[in-house]
Amino acid sequence: MINLLFPTNKLTNMTKYHFSGILGYTGLFLLSLLSVYGCSSVPEVTSLRNKNEIVVDGNQEDWGNKFTSIKDQNAAVAFRNDDENLYICFITSDNQKIIKILSSGLTVWLYPQDSKDVIGIQYPVRKSSEDFRSVVNNRSETMEPSDINGRIQRLLKIQNELIIVDENNIGIFSSSPDVDKGFKAKIGYAMNQLVYELKIPLTKNKEFTQFVLRANPQDNIRVKFESEKVQNKSSDNDQGGGGGMGGHRGRGGNSGGMGRKGGGSGNNSPIDYEFKVKLSPL
Repeated sequence: MINLLFPTNKLTNMTKYHFSGILGYTGLFLLSLLSVYGCSSVPEVTSLRNKNEIVVDGNQEDWGNKFTSIKDQNAAVAFRNDDENLYICFITSDNQKIIKILSSGLTVWLYPQDSKDVIGIQYPVRKSSEDFRSVVNNRSETMEPSDINGRIQRLLKIQNELIIVDENNIGIFSSSPDVDKGFKAKIGYAMNQLVYELKIPLTKNKEFTQFVLRANPQDNIRVKFESEKVQNKSSDNDQGGGGGMGGHRGRGGNSGGMGRKGGGSGNNSPIDYEFKVKLSPL
């Protein structure tokens, strides 16, 4: 009866057809998964052990050559930690990135293993347009090598505040970036290169307990560098440091929020770098 309803050769052909179809769909599904994960992959970096050699002074010499290059971005990053603090160093010699960081501000987002304890560190803080009037007086000013150094030095002088924000980008704590205890940041600029250093207190920090990154040595965390995309009618003015340097201050203002991807292309695209960081054990 079975043979009459489904002759052997026909049944075999149908089985081959369905099996090959399943394989085909499975292959397409796996391929789509690979493409999704491939596009969304985040670089993994191991934080080295800090043995009291790191000084947050805007100088990269104490970091040696242990930097991870950011692909196609003319920038690199390094991480170190001890029992009580995490240290981050970001360097770039890209003038457009440097001006963007100093004018639009930069938020370093820290995602511990327990995602509810996310914090962001805003430094430099985006200032109002009035703050920049003494820095840029001519909207037609260009980014010629002859004037870039002076403009960067003037931008650095007005950065005197560090702000801690929660996951909703609301300010919860602020201080001078140059303190002995707690969060400390310093930006140096020499030889056409910006050096950004940051010290972040961890859970085991004994000197500073007000706000810390809820992480311990050997934990896995995520670190994201994010600048705001300045909404300006002319992207050229934005990168030239002209009208695009206005805006609100940090403290829950317009600095980059969580989860926003760097869209667009060209000079107006924001900084958006993310890393999975394995903290060094005790």
